[in-house]
Amino acid sequence: MALQLLVVGASGVVGRNILRHFETRPEWDLIGLARHQLEFDTRARIVSLDLQDAAGCEAAAEQFKDVTHVIYCATYEKENLLAGWLQADHADINVAMLRNLMGPLRRHAFGLQRVLLLQGTKAYGAAAGTFKVPAKEDDPRYLAPNFYYGQEDFIRDAQAGASWTWCALRPQFVCGFALRSPMNGLSGLAIYAAISRELGLPLRFPGGTSRIMEATDSRLLAAATEWALTTPACAGEIFNIVNGDCFTWDSLWPKIAKAFGIETAPAAPARLARIMPSKADVWQRIVDRHGLRQHTLQELVPNWGMVDYLLGYKTPPEPMILSGLKARRYGFNGFIDSEQMFLDWIDILRNDRIIPA
Repeated sequence: MALQLLVVGASGVVGRNILRHFETRPEWDLIGLARHQLEFDTRARIVSLDLQDAAGCEAAAEQFKDVTHVIYCATYEKENLLAGWLQADHADINVAMLRNLMGPLRRHAFGLQRVLLLQGTKAYGAAAGTFKVPAKEDDPRYLAPNFYYGQEDFIRDAQAGASWTWCALRPQFVCGFALRSPMNGLSGLAIYAAISRELGLPLRFPGGTSRIMEATDSRLLAAATEWALTTPACAGEIFNIVNGDCFTWDSLWPKIAKAFGIETAPAAPARLARIMPSKADVWQRIVDRHGLRQHTLQELVPNWGMVDYLLGYKTPPEPMILSGLKARRYGFNGFIDSEQMFLDWIDILRNDRIIPA
């Protein structure tokens, strides 16, 4: 039977790199679902659809009749990103989006084999505070509203008695690139460094007390989705997917500064969400002088609050570490050096003319 993959949320940091990963797999026919037109080349057939529109999802379902596998990485986020994670309607809307898609999909895609949900550390309570170290997939839920729980409960109920199966992956701080993505912390970090250099400033760390951290390269996560979709033993299971090592901003910061050719200076904690939106004209000057792609600061970093969160500005210094052992036991052994990952992505952003050389 032919394999057809539907990537839901294809324009985001996760979905974009999943499409690029599967581009090299000729046995897969690809469909990308997104609200916006994609600004990058892909052989995937692109379907524009708003998942909050139940009638629109029903009308589009015929286009998915040959789908065999689904990767669901679409999210609805509020303008006040972090506060929104703890609001009940944030969870309700995200669950409704999955339901709006899966209802008609199940009635049309008779060859459906597996549905993969993308989750994250909010499943362990990251939105409400710190959590047990290391977090493991069978840790109990917590009380605050959480759309991962609602989506998981829905997909379990929908799958009961069906021939298809489901699974879920939980990465930590996904690093990659996408436009208009409120979860895109890496672009914010790179642009903060580029603007500091443009203004003749050293690279000051704007976050809080350094803590031990983990990350997940979006390329590694994309490889993990292929494994999870095609490994029979993954059915009905949840897996943490992380690079396999830890880092601190203290150790990484000088290397980022060196990559941009600037010096470091003593840390200066500052809320970037308050400071950086006013630097749109500085960014445009950089774009014009270096011949970069004409992306506005708002398009590249729509929410600086995510960058503040990742850098630990006024957040607890306790580590947020996931155990990656379960995925290894089931056969996924991918890994990447996290410090090298940051440097790699800086090079990728330069090569793609997103940031200056």
